[in-house]
Amino acid sequence: MAAIQSCVSMNLRRSLIRIVMIRAVLARMVLGCVITAGTHLPAQAPNMANLHKQAKEGNAEAEYELANAYLSGNGAPIDLKQGVEWLDKAAKLEHAAAQNALSVMYRKGFPPEIPKDPKQGLVWLRKSAEHGYATAEYNLALLYRDGDGETGVSRNPKEAATWFRKAARQPGSGKSQAALEEMLQKKLISKQEANWRTPEPTKEAEKGKAAPFSLAEVETGIKGWITNARMATLVHTYGVDFKLSAATRQRLKDEGADDNLVQVISTSKRSL
Repeated sequence: MAAIQSCVSMNLRRSLIRIVMIRAVLARMVLGCVITAGTHLPAQAPNMANLHKQAKEGNAEAEYELANAYLSGNGAPIDLKQGVEWLDKAAKLEHAAAQNALSVMYRKGFPPEIPKDPKQGLVWLRKSAEHGYATAEYNLALLYRDGDGETGVSRNPKEAATWFRKAARQPGSGKSQAALEEMLQKKLISKQEANWRTPEPTKEAEKGKAAPFSLAEVETGIKGWITNARMATLVHTYGVDFKLSAATRQRLKDEGADDNLVQVISTSKRSL
């Protein structure tokens, strides 16, 4: 009897270990999906003490990196519960990559921390896409292109093309460019709708008013000949059409934006 109980106990432990390992692999896959141009998960083990300090002070990027550490085992033992908690905190602070990761988890299900809830996944996906996060824009475009019963998104080629164009304008978004070309070849959209190289028309532009800057336009200015001071003046005058998430803030700084320009951008969001 004791031998049977021991065998059962051993099998149970093995099953539990297998489940944890499978979920850890899933976590790595989910986080792998959120890598996009300008925003990469840390390649080397992070300084956990510094991350915890910054995260407790409300730093969304630190919260996101903590989530990565606990979900992937990079820099800390795998702790899926803590990983999801930090990911949720970062997402609620408008961290676009964290929002996109949560959207994947909700759509696929990550029990027991996150039950499958495709409609909640869609909420997070939209939030991430609205921050100009290329991966989320692409994923949202796919939903509109194909339709999705679980999230309740109806097939809408025109809306799909809109989101594909937004993603296509960002570096490393060849898939979105190819998707637009494929839709054009299938005659689902017009040449104009497939043209991602031209900035999106806005209500203000249609009325003859100067349109606010897109994220791509700001990045082009920073990388080009426009100085930070001049770019700040332009942004202050015309505004921007995107929200400045923690990830986007860091991305712009990495591309050469100084603190003053970042501050001006953060207060210049205009409704279209």
